[in-house]
Amino acid sequence: MSYLFGGTPPLRAVGLLSAGPSGSVISHTSGSAFRLDINALRALSVLAVLGFHLKIPGFAGGFIGVDVFLVITGYLMTRKVVEGLEAGHFSVRDFWLMRFRRIYPALAIVTILSAVAGWFVTLPGEYLRHLRQASYALVFLSNFAFDNDHGYFALPAQTKPLLHTWSLAVEWQFYIWMPIIASLAWHRWARSKSGLSAVIVAIQIAAALSLVWCLWASSHDASSTFFSLRARAWEPLVGGLIAALEIRRRSQGGLRLAWFETGPVGAAGWVLVSGCVVYPLPESQWPGVLTILPVLGGAMIVGARQWTSAGTLLAAHPIQRIGDWSYSIYLWHWPIWVCALTWISLRGDSLDATAKALIALLSVALGALSYHCVEQPFRLRKDIWTPRRLMRGSVAVFLMFFAFTIAAIATTGFPGRLPEYLQGAELARKTDTPRDECFRNSNSTKKASETYCSFGRADTDAKATAILWGDSFANQYLVPISSATLASGIHGLIATQSACRAFVDDPVSNSADQPACREFNRTTLDFVLGQAGPNIIVLGSNWSNATEISVLVDRLLSSGKAVILIMPLLNVGFDVPQKWLENQFRAGKAIPEWKVEANPSLTNSRLRQELAELLSGYRDNPRLITVDPQSVVCQQGYCYLVRHGQANFRDTAHISNVNASQYRSLFDESFVRAHATQPARER
Repeated sequence: MSYLFGGTPPLRAVGLLSAGPSGSVISHTSGSAFRLDINALRALSVLAVLGFHLKIPGFAGGFIGVDVFLVITGYLMTRKVVEGLEAGHFSVRDFWLMRFRRIYPALAIVTILSAVAGWFVTLPGEYLRHLRQASYALVFLSNFAFDNDHGYFALPAQTKPLLHTWSLAVEWQFYIWMPIIASLAWHRWARSKSGLSAVIVAIQIAAALSLVWCLWASSHDASSTFFSLRARAWEPLVGGLIAALEIRRRSQGGLRLAWFETGPVGAAGWVLVSGCVVYPLPESQWPGVLTILPVLGGAMIVGARQWTSAGTLLAAHPIQRIGDWSYSIYLWHWPIWVCALTWISLRGDSLDATAKALIALLSVALGALSYHCVEQPFRLRKDIWTPRRLMRGSVAVFLMFFAFTIAAIATTGFPGRLPEYLQGAELARKTDTPRDECFRNSNSTKKASETYCSFGRADTDAKATAILWGDSFANQYLVPISSATLASGIHGLIATQSACRAFVDDPVSNSADQPACREFNRTTLDFVLGQAGPNIIVLGSNWSNATEISVLVDRLLSSGKAVILIMPLLNVGFDVPQKWLENQFRAGKAIPEWKVEANPSLTNSRLRQELAELLSGYRDNPRLITVDPQSVVCQQGYCYLVRHGQANFRDTAHISNVNASQYRSLFDESFVRAHATQPARER
């Protein structure tokens, strides 16, 4: 979901902070004792995430608070499960109900209020997207929803008020299978001691498999790995393993593990976690090898069991209260951040230190209020919120919200909520990729089964005459290209891949490019130059190197191909529909036309000039045909971002689908010229 007035670069690290202080922890002796050190670690974790999201200096790696909290929740919940099994009265149903009571009420309230806020400031299509994601959040499946919404054209993270709920879904899914596997392992043996050993072995195997999967998958598809329980499970299982080993030592008469439960180990853990918070770790590669560092630090703190008594620094009242409120602070901070960006952008202000401080204070205040007015009453007043009432109320909330979502689907997001003049931006923001089933993702896979989809002439049995090759900056012109080829009787093929510009692969200069992109370009070039390859090559990409373009064009022309080169359009640098919305909202009326000065940066003048010099030798070659979209949107020293009430762009650079047909005449002419260069038998 995207709010009307937001639009800062996406952040991937929206984490999990929901274990809360509800779980008691068994001490070295019999009975239970609240772990002040763990509650302090909760406080550090939530403040780390809050500081990271607010971009406060000193929190460059604050997203690791997520990983530390996973260790905590794994430790606390595995201990509850194993102790219940050891006592002979563990119930999976009661465990689930306990966690549901702890997590769901506050989540439901935040979800509902986010939908209320979105009603007033969110575009119809984006509001509908938010409601769908909110419905997933209410059934703890939002990690799957956001995993499917992280592609090249996905909206920025700061425009999705419930993005952080993906982590609650991962946590709940851990709660689903962890007690089941532990129970099965325990009851596989008759004696509890053997059962405990079986649980420990099961945890070790599951953690090892998850870690191996995480390290492998993160190098292939980091975005999906980020949302995956399979790639995250080893983190809570590390905490779970500590809990199980502690219980085994207790059952065997051992009070402590001398080399681990020491001050130096605990201090080293705090230093390691704090260092990870401060150091700018690579969030784009998370989780991965470096994730082991904060997980290890959190495990050292939890396992060392140091400074757990009153009178220590960790027992300080502010630290303990932040730990108590950590779950609610986490729930509230992200929607508040998104709404603040919306409001600040609307007013045309900047996000200064004062604004960040107010956001942080409001997050803590609402977290405290939610803790005392929602979390605690639902958790402690079991005489009022009996299991039946809790479940019936939760089901009723979900069904009403789901019915509201269905109504939003039927009305396409309740468009009557907002002024009609804002609907033009709604159309421009539609990000359906032309022929999406044929557009490869970054892993070079697509929905369509054929190697290259066809466009243009319907008779696909004949040899293809043309091929469109490039990335999304080529694929965006598919509508006018298809119309032009159909009019010319040309059969074309689609060879486009997300974030993969067209180039002649070189082991040295392209060593930093993704392997899937390099393989795609090698395969496409081999096909184009082969006997069955098409003779008209349409090239378009988000190039930044003129030499790279000229090498590819030279290779194709020297092979006798005709090349239609789509020149770069504009480098706008900001989200056009977003800014158009802001301008219209502040003006209180429609702004049907918006033009800006055609300065060299906007028009990519340097790249164009370098390319013209490199291709000057082909100036008289009829087989090199350039298509310049700037001639359509730029006139008399100005470039139109909006004209006739329609945005020319759907984001910072890609053309909007609603008026892509305005480039049709350019491609009509280019295909006529390219077709004329072909031998008569090929026409």
